[in-house]
Amino acid sequence: MQAPVLPRNEADRLATLHSLNILDTPRDDRFDRYTRITARIFDMPIVLISLVDGCRQWFKSAEGLDAEETPRDISFCGHAILGDDVFEVRNARRDSRFRDNPLVVEQPHIRFYAGAPLEAPNGHKLGTLCIIDRVPRRLSDDEKTMLKNLADMVVGEMISNVDTETGLANRHAQIVAGAKCLEKSTDSGELSLLLFDISDVFSSKGDTDAKKPGTVFAELLRNHFPSAQSIAHLGGYHFCVLLRKDVAFDEALAINRLCADAKGSLHYDGNDGSISIFVGCVRYDAKKYVSIDDMLREADGMFSRHEKQPLPEVKAHSKLVDALVSWRKTIF
Repeated sequence: MQAPVLPRNEADRLATLHSLNILDTPRDDRFDRYTRITARIFDMPIVLISLVDGCRQWFKSAEGLDAEETPRDISFCGHAILGDDVFEVRNARRDSRFRDNPLVVEQPHIRFYAGAPLEAPNGHKLGTLCIIDRVPRRLSDDEKTMLKNLADMVVGEMISNVDTETGLANRHAQIVAGAKCLEKSTDSGELSLLLFDISDVFSSKGDTDAKKPGTVFAELLRNHFPSAQSIAHLGGYHFCVLLRKDVAFDEALAINRLCADAKGSLHYDGNDGSISIFVGCVRYDAKKYVSIDDMLREADGMFSRHEKQPLPEVKAHSKLVDALVSWRKTIF
């Protein structure tokens, strides 16, 4: 048996995969539809949407197979993500790479395999849409094109709720998450949107290969708001964090630490390296807001007003705390 080698860009590939926050998520009919349709089109007993993680291949959707994952070192998909085209094994029992593979010798007794790579917009291969049979098969060129087209559609579904620049939720995903939270909220003030505008940031500290400011700030938001219902990039330099009220979580302290860490990670517009991050909040009020869309429109207004009249820069830790208190009085 030949175990698949690692792609040269493995670390970046895994970072892209993990940024989608799709691994180990529940079954989703959006993806199950694709495996059902693919099984019907190709008349295959097994169809998988397989995501190749560090040591495993995990199935976001599986038609005709009960397993949720298998080890990467025996996976066919680990081989498929090494190329750009459909990876086809017409008869695994006669292929020296797979004839003694446990997935061939034992259940599910793979004989035929064809996998189209799931290629992210940045070019990294996340996994495959693969079709499997227990008898030898062969795809025509038109069938390979069809399988690749279906794989591209699966990728489109995967990234539809993700901001591909930062790996955060996008605006649509924030609306969906907010709607679900509002369904469970009855008290005003139970939910809030924290707003952040880093428009005065223009680079990351370090060399020319440093990450983009939005990517760095996204990582800081994840670190400082681990229990957030959703963290989203709304476009441009605008970010928001959807929080449910938690008496054990100090919101102001988290903001304070976030801004302090940002000062050490990002370069700001100003020769003295001063911090200039807009921070605001929209708290849910059942009498004022009918939906999460209304709260986001309020947020858009705050961002717009800030761009027209920037908040003063904060030059030291103590001034940062004072500024946060001041902003809370006027905005929170």
